[in-house]
Amino acid sequence: MKFKPRIRAKKGTTVCSTCKTNERRPGQRTCTECHAAYQRENRKPYSELTDEQRMKIKARAYANVYKQRGLLIQQPCKCGNTNSQMHHEDYNKPLEVDWLCRECHLEHHQQAA
Repeated sequence: MKFKPRIRAKKGTTVCSTCKTNERRPGQRTCTECHAAYQRENRKPYSELTDEQRMKIKARAYANVYKQRGLLIQQPCKCGNTNSQMHHEDYNKPLEVDWLCRECHLEHHQQAA
């Protein structure tokens, strides 16, 4: 894998930092075309993922669909932060999620390691 240094766009510009021609995606540094090219070059194909990685992807996607349909309601974190993320203790149970804020989620994974 070749390392390609990123060229950052100047603050306040809406031009892609990679190609310098297309408009950036909202909240991102690159345009859709450059992002897609980067993903094609660097992301493993689904067929090359391990069974465990596939199970995690499926569980997250399943839970996200339920959340989008309103069948899985986002809860605040145990610390009270309403900006919470889904955390799966067991990927075989995709709808059993703990709602953790970013800080608590990172802390939880540091303790588990």
